[in-house]
Amino acid sequence: MKRLLAVTLSTTLLVACNDPNQAASNTSADTASATTTTSSSSNSLTAEQAREYARDAYIFVYPLVLNYRTMYSQAIKGDAAFGKWLHLGTSTPADTDIVTPNIDTPYSYAWVDLRSEPWVVTLPEIEAQRYYTSQWDDLWAYVIDNPGSLNDGNGGGSFMLVAPDWQGETPEGIKRVIRGESQFLGTLTRTQLIGGQDDMPNVEKIQQAYKLQPLSEFLGQPAPAPAPAIDWPAWTEGDEKTDQFWRYADFLLPFTSPNANDAAEYNKLKALGIGTGEPFDFSALDPSIQDAMRAGVQDALAEFQKAGNDPTLDSGTLFGSRERIGTDYLKRTLGVVLGIFGNANEQAVYFSIPLDSNDQPLDASKNNYSVTFPAGQIPPVKYFWSFTMYKLPQRWLVENPINRYSLSSTTPGVKSNDDGSLTIYFQHESPGPDKESNWLPSPDGPFWIVLRNYGPDKAIISGDYPKPKPVPVPIPAAK
Repeated sequence: MKRLLAVTLSTTLLVACNDPNQAASNTSADTASATTTTSSSSNSLTAEQAREYARDAYIFVYPLVLNYRTMYSQAIKGDAAFGKWLHLGTSTPADTDIVTPNIDTPYSYAWVDLRSEPWVVTLPEIEAQRYYTSQWDDLWAYVIDNPGSLNDGNGGGSFMLVAPDWQGETPEGIKRVIRGESQFLGTLTRTQLIGGQDDMPNVEKIQQAYKLQPLSEFLGQPAPAPAPAIDWPAWTEGDEKTDQFWRYADFLLPFTSPNANDAAEYNKLKALGIGTGEPFDFSALDPSIQDAMRAGVQDALAEFQKAGNDPTLDSGTLFGSRERIGTDYLKRTLGVVLGIFGNANEQAVYFSIPLDSNDQPLDASKNNYSVTFPAGQIPPVKYFWSFTMYKLPQRWLVENPINRYSLSSTTPGVKSNDDGSLTIYFQHESPGPDKESNWLPSPDGPFWIVLRNYGPDKAIISGDYPKPKPVPVPIPAAK
């Protein structure tokens, strides 16, 4: 259980159920006892309206449901618990349960339940050259804060996490109050690994120093009465592609704080019988409305597919606060689909690089490749940049003789050229002993690389800094 299914990047969700009727067989028995309010709340809809509303509602609440999937695995199921850290190490090619793993900043996950009282997250003081950030998201997938290096420096400190309606006073010793739009918040806290695996003991020491405490414990006071127990619906993998999706949405909405800007979407949900305060039973709907809603889900999934495959898509715009994302619900949902818990672009910008300088797919069975940064033009970042290599179609790390899966500005031994430029080599065979320090080994076939930029300069955030394109050199045919 080193890595939970909940941390899986959700690219596979684009491969949706192609048979909309398959969903009908997945309606659970525990919704069968619901009242017929669902039917009466939607009986004025035409099938055409129901399809349109279901498409829009699915896009709107998708982050809520998929974050429940993650929270269920990490904080509810089995021996998981709210307020409990899950610290992870680094991935290797043997780890095939997640795609495009980040091996620059080992993760620490946790969730908090804010219904009875706030919680306090405390970061330790760390050395000046290391990057760390404690990213916090609400259930809507808005990035609500990032205590850590970029926002607060490396001196550590305590930050208070509060429910949407919390109105108390901020205690002494709290640097900042963090508030989202749901009563449950989750963190993906990142700690930089400097130079390679030898640094992992230092990362683990920092991870163990991260604290999560109920406010009463932080203040040394008696704990308040606990919040009412919740009968959590068990998550079954794949439920997001079935009629069950709407049951989760109806269950979760009461734990969120509606925003006035979303009023039109709430009205669509209520027209479908969801979020009315009455039990929701999909099977109680008229069969024509059921079919229309399933068709609406397929329409939404088709939008995910189209938008996710757009070559002009800027992943840096998919993650951030409500102030940044606003009511662009498709953009917010794409962030969840393509990389749940992705961070705001002022913290990190990721360049996906699938094509070479001739706009051809990268394939190391045909070419060797290199990227050269001219002198003074390496990626402008405050902390570090890193290339990571993935084989296709799996997007897993690549086994290689030097056990190097990424190459970064902190990789020991990386050498600049005599003119001050820097060349990185992407190929299957060694480029030669004099160049191996700058070699990121590829598979003997198709591959894909990601350039991650931590603490990016404005030029990277704005897109003025060009995404590098590997230059191909054909491999000579064997004699």
